[in-house]
Amino acid sequence: MPRPTSTLSDTARFALVTHIEELKAELSSLSCPRERRETQAQLKAAQAAIDLHSTEA
Repeated sequence: MPRPTSTLSDTARFALVTHIEELKAELSSLSCPRERRETQAQLKAAQAAIDLHSTEA
C-alpha cells in the first residue's frame, strides 16, 4: 500500500493535526448550538486543508 505524502511541511501538518484534535475536544464539551456549528465548521475546514495537501505516492 502506498504511503500518503503531503505538500505540507512536517511542522504545518503537526499544527493542523493538533488543531483538529483540539477542535474535537472542544466540540465534545459545547452545548450552545451556535458554538457547536462554528466549531464544526472550523473542524471541517481544518480536515479539508489536510485532505487538500495529502496525496497518494
